[in-house]
Amino acid sequence: MPSRRILVIDDEPRILDIVQYFLEQGGYQVEAWAIPEEGLAAARKQAFDVAVLDIVLGDTSGYKVAGQIKRMPPNEKTPVLFMSSKVEMADLFLEHYDGRAEFIQKPFKKSDLLGKVETLLQGGGRVPEKKAVRDREPRARKK
Repeated sequence: MPSRRILVIDDEPRILDIVQYFLEQGGYQVEAWAIPEEGLAAARKQAFDVAVLDIVLGDTSGYKVAGQIKRMPPNEKTPVLFMSSKVEMADLFLEHYDGRAEFIQKPFKKSDLLGKVETLLQGGGRVPEKKAVRDREPRARKK
């Protein structure tokens, strides 16, 4: 069986290199991009089994990038693993993302990353209970 294809987008080169290394060590074929537009261009051309996206990507967000990927015919059902050091953002993004997704907090261990990816590949992950508006940033909850 051919190895699974993983798309990784993170604007921090050091993190991008670590994620790519961990995934390749796990036997996955990885395309890693520091510039979101370049990652989106790759997603237009080929299907990926999982997308691993940083939530904070300079002028855009992993949430917006995920919405764009979902509108590309080869990747309409590609599950997403969102990454961030800001754990408080996880529930907010997962609650509003209209697709199968998981979250991992930076920094993380190789085994945790591979476990989350495998969960998504096996059909697991959080599935939204309600349809969300795509390409709109979730708002922070007032306390």
